[in-house]
Amino acid sequence: MREALSNAGKTPGEVDYVNLHGTGTLLNDSMEALAMAAVFPVSPPVSSTKPITGHTLGAAGALELALCWMALYAAAHTTEGTGRAPVHRWDGVPDEALPALHFVGTENGAQKLRICMSNSFAFGGCNTSLIIGGLAFE
Repeated sequence: MREALSNAGKTPGEVDYVNLHGTGTLLNDSMEALAMAAVFPVSPPVSSTKPITGHTLGAAGALELALCWMALYAAAHTTEGTGRAPVHRWDGVPDEALPALHFVGTENGAQKLRICMSNSFAFGGCNTSLIIGGLAFE
């Protein structure tokens, strides 16, 4: 995540939304929550879209980046530059042992949405964070 931010010339505070890898497994989700807290002093709005799409294995990263692009596209077509990130579907019971993340819920209104990060943490340590933003749509 830090390398993606550096490569994009962005700071953690400039990221408006993070699509978490969020597989719903204890080890993966706890690792990602700890990593998010280490990189982001204040959690941006986050969600995992796997409860909506399922885990598409090798296609998961592409699908999740496409969902980020769709949210950015919709936001770019408002006069305020605001949009809605995908809602986080979960049981609503936080794990007190992990850092709190700012999950996108149905009660969240439209937010500034210009820079998104999508995390893909795969088997065998093949980890990628992609940043997309600054898009101009006609």
